[in-house]
Amino acid sequence: MAQPTQIRNPRRLLILAPTSHSPSTIPPFLHALTGAPVAAATFAGYTTHPPLRLQNKYYTADVPIWVDEIPLDTDHRSSPPAPPSTTTPAEEKAVTPTQWQTEFSSPEAQVVRDAIGALIICVRNLDAPAPPPPSEGEGENSASEEVDTRADVRALIDFLRAVGAVRALIEDERGGVDEVPAVVVLVGRTETPAAATTTAEDDSPGLDGETPFSVPWWEDQLFEMGMVGVEVVAWDPHAGEAETRNQFGEYQGMRRVREVLETHQWAAAESDAKSDDGDADELERELLGLDDEAGFDWEVGELEREMVGLRFAMERGEEFEGDDQGEGDGDGDDERRVESVEGLLLRMQAIRDMSDELPEQERKRFAARAVRDIMKEL
Repeated sequence: MAQPTQIRNPRRLLILAPTSHSPSTIPPFLHALTGAPVAAATFAGYTTHPPLRLQNKYYTADVPIWVDEIPLDTDHRSSPPAPPSTTTPAEEKAVTPTQWQTEFSSPEAQVVRDAIGALIICVRNLDAPAPPPPSEGEGENSASEEVDTRADVRALIDFLRAVGAVRALIEDERGGVDEVPAVVVLVGRTETPAAATTTAEDDSPGLDGETPFSVPWWEDQLFEMGMVGVEVVAWDPHAGEAETRNQFGEYQGMRRVREVLETHQWAAAESDAKSDDGDADELERELLGLDDEAGFDWEVGELEREMVGLRFAMERGEEFEGDDQGEGDGDGDDERRVESVEGLLLRMQAIRDMSDELPEQERKRFAARAVRDIMKEL
């Protein structure tokens, strides 16, 4: 029986959460998903968590994890304005979901979008309104209208819509649907097994979807936003690791999240789009005894992705470190570091272009020397 293929340069798993939700959702979720505890206090541009180990009968992969948090519109409105002397860089640079969407959709963010393999959106599920008295004939309609007009509901839907737009852009750039699997994880107390299971007599289409903030209700909201193919999974951090199934026999909770991730192909497609002389390069590499792991393309690709992660962390997270640095010095350091990473990315592309024109032996020596020099700078 063939051994699973080791994916050497997988794309990244991007985990997003509203800023006000992240302290209560990200730490338990990451711990349960990867087995590694979380010590970070903020998750804006968090890229240092241990990778997620995925394995099935076809491949194994250590998937790097990126985490980001996005303020909801209600976070801005509910926070009283702080005096100028106490305003932190995080508060000054806080973005709305729409602004986040604009930034991630820009040409400058193309390299970050290219590195994303899958999306997980962690939200703290909302509290459903109290059921209306049975005597009120229009109680259900009034409850539905109340949910639709709630500020926290609208803010969370705007957040999901912005993330969905970025996912749609990535899939459009890759030329296919379901290129980027996505899961919305509702973190909180889940339904009891009795409530989550229906019988043949009780199975009336659409009834589950009428319960606000249930999994079917959120699926309906995502469908109306055009977020087709996005799964909704309810997960209770206090429920343990017991495996449960719904009435259709599908796994629920963390088991379902891992199932979605394990069935995705994480290998980057950059090595697939080669020029006509790609076959000749592959033959030369085989004759020289070079495999994908030892080849220059893999080494450069991995270094490129590490630098992309570094830039992602700096651009999205370093303004949240606190007030211990001077405002002017911190901004200057950030700009210099971002420019440095962008310069390294350009150098890596130049190394690719220049080495392609050299004889094989010269190409190997040139590539090894260039990569060593850049690694020293990093």
